[in-house]
Amino acid sequence: MSELTETSTTADGVVKRRLRFPKSTPLPTGMSRAVYLLVGLLLFPFYWLAGGLLGVPGMRFRCKCFASGVRLLFAGHFADAYHCIVFPLDSVRHFEMGFFWRRVRALRPSRILDISSPRLLTLLALRADMNACADLVNPDAKDLIRTRAMAQGLGVDDRCRFLDLLIDALPDDARDYPLVTCMSVLEHIVSDLDAVRVMWTRVAPGGRLLLSMPCAAQAMEEFTNVDEYGLLAPDSAGFVFWQRYYDESRLQAIFAITGVPVARELYAERVPGTYDADVLAKRTNHFFARWREPLATALAYTRRDNLATLSGMGVVALEFSKPVVE
Repeated sequence: MSELTETSTTADGVVKRRLRFPKSTPLPTGMSRAVYLLVGLLLFPFYWLAGGLLGVPGMRFRCKCFASGVRLLFAGHFADAYHCIVFPLDSVRHFEMGFFWRRVRALRPSRILDISSPRLLTLLALRADMNACADLVNPDAKDLIRTRAMAQGLGVDDRCRFLDLLIDALPDDARDYPLVTCMSVLEHIVSDLDAVRVMWTRVAPGGRLLLSMPCAAQAMEEFTNVDEYGLLAPDSAGFVFWQRYYDESRLQAIFAITGVPVARELYAERVPGTYDADVLAKRTNHFFARWREPLATALAYTRRDNLATLSGMGVVALEFSKPVVE
């Protein structure tokens, strides 16, 4: 179980939580692993159908993932192929991918700057539009290697530039993009408002910025003993900054930079604590039935209208349009 070691509240009303997660155990191998993969392959269509019938967002995007998984399979990228076919999206990622995909397909940008979003978004956008190109920024070098390999398997690597750097180190030519995307990454950046300023300067006049992040009625920051990204120095107790939840006040600080969004959607847990339990289960159970995600998401989350009335956590997706200077 995760242990909540400390909770405090700052003078400006931000809750701070320290979470201690158990150490990761080695991934299972052999027959048990083979059975797990086979069960997922056999059962995922039923959960996919259930998610579609219950109106889970992002199911059309899952169809694109399936087609890409088949291509990756024939290209010899077996692990990525399985992931794309059986469980390409988990939890609220269905909502985020659904929102981003609709906007990307409507905008049809010729160039995309992506700030560390899940790789499927940008790579499948390039698959859908053979005239588009993209710069993918990710300071996690190992993850970027996986992204490059998948891009090669999907046949879009020649239209990608892979940038292993932090957002504030973007090259001078990384500017005037018709579309900049950043899905559930901003919350992991300590200087998040500075990051938004950088992204906004890289959007071309008339271009769009797509953001998503976790949210709650009251702002919160979480610190953990697990250093997922290896980019921050731990404190004396071994904790590093993990993520923040945005309340309306923190969103307004973003809007002060970008202006108000032209589109805004909110998806939130029905019962408080669902998200925390889901995170813990996926961190501690290597045999977690990830193929059940479409149905689990339908049962656990729903659309909301008002962030300030949330009783638990949610995810907010935002689209900003940069004015054209006359």
